[in-house]
This record gives sequence, structure tokens and C-alpha cells, in this order.
Amino acid sequence: MPQPSPRPTAAELDRQVLRLYAVARRARTISGILAHSQATGDGVAYASARIPRALSAAQRLLALPGVADHEETPYALSFLKQAEQQLKAPSTRLLRLAAAARQAAARADEADDDLRVVVFGHIEESCRFLVNAAVIQPVLGRRGWTDRERQASEALQQQAARWGLTEDANDVRPTPPTVPAYLSQQAAERAAARARCAAGIRCTEPTCLAYGAVKVTYPVDSWLCAECIEATNIRLKAAGHAPDTVRPIPGGTPERGRYTVTLYNAIGKGARSVQCSSPQRAQFIAETVRPFNNTGYTIQVTAPPPN
Repeated sequence: MPQPSPRPTAAELDRQVLRLYAVARRARTISGILAHSQATGDGVAYASARIPRALSAAQRLLALPGVADHEETPYALSFLKQAEQQLKAPSTRLLRLAAAARQAAARADEADDDLRVVVFGHIEESCRFLVNAAVIQPVLGRRGWTDRERQASEALQQQAARWGLTEDANDVRPTPPTVPAYLSQQAAERAAARARCAAGIRCTEPTCLAYGAVKVTYPVDSWLCAECIEATNIRLKAAGHAPDTVRPIPGGTPERGRYTVTLYNAIGKGARSVQCSSPQRAQFIAETVRPFNNTGYTIQVTAPPPN
């Protein structure tokens, strides 16, 4: 009986090369996640898992007869090379570090550890800044990082190791390492804000600095302290309004309610909402989270306290 030829037909070879090209193109697309400075931890984990799988699948396809020698194969291999280089790039290590810093900052925030929140936030921000520099430098005619940026990357990874953020960190000390004075100052300011906000929501009268304000019937979306309620009623009464136009809304400030803090760009577009479970937390978020250079905020009660 005649033996089947080990050489594939032209149609079969084209089909396998097309599969190789599809795998390579998908790998390159996924690697784009690792070139984005704001990539999330889930995105980085997804790309880090899928790209090696794509490389393994490509090797299996290349082992098939005729695929490695096909004229279209080098084009597909260039995509795979790009994806592999991005996976191994120093900027990808920084993205993993940024994701770990963000998670650690969230845990520190729950524990009211202001120093660690500030330090981990600084590490994340610095990592993402360097990732962004690695992306835009070639566009400006420079290949990769400068020596200064490489040194900054190494210093960041050493700092992260001292704070227990890297996989190989085995010396996590209970006493925080020494930090620069400006980070200590930021942590102190954050702690002071936490202490102020313990009294509750701040009065929305521009000239009032009192905390512990309550939701009132008028003006709309306002929070006023007792003195401002009285002063506003006196002013409105003189203008012909009812004497009790401004009064607290019954149950308008539930201690265990649900609060939404809307942080908006005071001079442009953009807004971000944060859900909180207490008025103290809502006011703290309003004073410490700054997604825009000129951030304004509003606080709304979005749900009654749970039964």
C-alpha cells in the first residue's frame, strides 16, 4: 500500500500558516495591554498568562511540516517577537509592581495606615510614570529609557522590596522603613484630614469650616451646620421667606447609610464617583482623593441604612 506523503497539501499548509498568523496577531494585540501605563492588575495578569500560551501554540504550529519555511511565516514571527519582548520588558515588571502597590494601598486604607497609603500610592504613581515614559520616548526620537530613568526603575524596585511589595521580598519589617520628608508630610496631612472628618460631613457654606453638618431642605444638595441653618433662615426671613425654610431632613444623614461622593473636574470635563458607608468616610474621600488638578465634590445619600 502506498504510504501517505509527509508533506501537507498546499491548502493544508496555508491553513496552518493562517492559524499561526491568527495566534501571532492575537498575541501582539494582548501585549498592547502591557504598553499602557494605566493597565490594571487583572489586565497585566491576563496578558502575562495569555502571551506564553500563544508562544507555545506558535511553536507547535512551527513544528508542522512546511510551516516554518512558508513565505508568510516571518511576518507572523515578527508579531510574536514583539509580544515576547513586551512581556519581558522592564516596564511590564513595573506594571506588576504598580498593581501590587495599588492592592497594598487599599489594604492600608482599610487599616487607617496613612503612611503606607501614601508610600504605596507614590510607588504606583512613579511606576506608571516610567511605563508611560517607556512608551512615548521612541515617538520623541529616543529609544527606551534614559540612564536616569533606568536608575529610577531600579530604585523603585528596591524601595518596593523594602516595603514587601515584590515577590522576592523576604524581609518585611513591622517598623516602616525610613521615608523622605515629603512623604511623611503627606501622611501627616492625611492623618489630620481623617481626624477632622471624624465629626462628619463639612458644612457647604463657603465661609464655614464646621464639620458634622446635616442634610437640609434648602438650598438643594446642601449640608449645613446648626449655626448656618439659623443664619440662613434669618437671611431668608428678611427676604420674605418662611421662618423655617431651611431645616434638617429627617434621617437625611444616616450613620450607617450609603453615600456617594462625586468628584468632578471644576474647570473641565470628567467625574468619578466613590461609594461610602458612613458620612465620615464620605467626607474623608472628598478631601483626600484628587483625580483632577481642580477637583470639586458633592456628597449624596444614595441608600438608607441596612436593616
